[in-house]
Amino acid sequence: MENMDKIGEVRDYLTSSFVGREDVIDGVLAGLISGEPTLLIGPPGTAKTSIIDTLSKLVNAKYFYYLLTKFTEPEELLGPIDINALKAGEYKNITKGKLPDANIIFLDEIFKASSAIRNTLLDIMLNRRLPNGDSMLSLNILGIYSASNEISNDEEDMALYDRYPIKVFHKYIEKTLITDLLEHGIDLMQKSSLGKTILDVEDIIKIQNMVISRLTEMKNKDRALMDRYTDALIQLEENNVLLSDRRKIKMLKIAAAFSILMNSGKISGNDIAMAMRYSADSEDDLPKIEAAIIDSKLENKSEIIQKANTIIEETKSLIASTEESIHKNSPYNEVLDKLNLLEIFIKKLEEMKIDIGSDNNPYHKEVIYKINSTLDFAGSKYQKLKGR
Repeated sequence: MENMDKIGEVRDYLTSSFVGREDVIDGVLAGLISGEPTLLIGPPGTAKTSIIDTLSKLVNAKYFYYLLTKFTEPEELLGPIDINALKAGEYKNITKGKLPDANIIFLDEIFKASSAIRNTLLDIMLNRRLPNGDSMLSLNILGIYSASNEISNDEEDMALYDRYPIKVFHKYIEKTLITDLLEHGIDLMQKSSLGKTILDVEDIIKIQNMVISRLTEMKNKDRALMDRYTDALIQLEENNVLLSDRRKIKMLKIAAAFSILMNSGKISGNDIAMAMRYSADSEDDLPKIEAAIIDSKLENKSEIIQKANTIIEETKSLIASTEESIHKNSPYNEVLDKLNLLEIFIKKLEEMKIDIGSDNNPYHKEVIYKINSTLDFAGSKYQKLKGR
């Protein structure tokens, strides 16, 4: 329980520091808890590097960061050639202070790496090992993170892309959160240090062992949940969302990580649903994944959550449309109709907030946060627009 409390403390620190990035932070922490590679995909300036750097300071472990380019040589990651060993006829690297020596690794702009680096990473990510001289070096890696501004469509990258069972897609902050973003951004710049670390290597190893224990428990005791997950996978394949056999298994491991992150007693359908959302190879797959979650009844209240997210987007679009109508001096009745519709959307979101929050499900905190920020934004805009 103590280790789970520490994970909660790390999550609280990160979510309070990076506004509107709860989904990114949850994916990042699920990667640490499960030990599975995590890929962050988003445009420049969306806090990808800052979140991982901050996480590394909260963990008392060896951290290795490198910004990759097409000119990056393998030795820059693995360490320089050991000249003395080379004189003796053995080709090996001096790994101290480099990637093989680290516990947490962050490789930025991963798809700009050369073929030689990508091929080396494949075995490191899957088996945590590296050929070094005449022996195989075991690596004590607890978390592997990478980032890219876009998805690679290069066929050569497909094997590497599949090695990331956790993929986090994110964009620039929503306009409903801009004020919070500015205030928290200023606060973050003023923090000269984070103080003491929260987790250490031993804590993370214990947590990762809990993941395996929960997987075993689910396999032996919850056949009904396994069947629902199987139904969801079959539906995904029927809708042309194809996952490798390896990733179908890894998703359950990530679900176990979410059960720990959310402080649950065991793996639930909500945990599997979350793992599925982070498994998408592209954002185009997300609606199909949501449909599979709903149809297989993995997650409670998934339909109303989906409707809430739709109304949130419609509310933002309606506000923009109303502002445009006022700017163009459109007829009063047209503007009034839009304001009346906005009032209806606000009331619907207020009702959904009560319904979604009624069971205190930790997975619903993020959507409630989104509803609250949308209500604050829409309420202030409604009053302003109505007064014109």
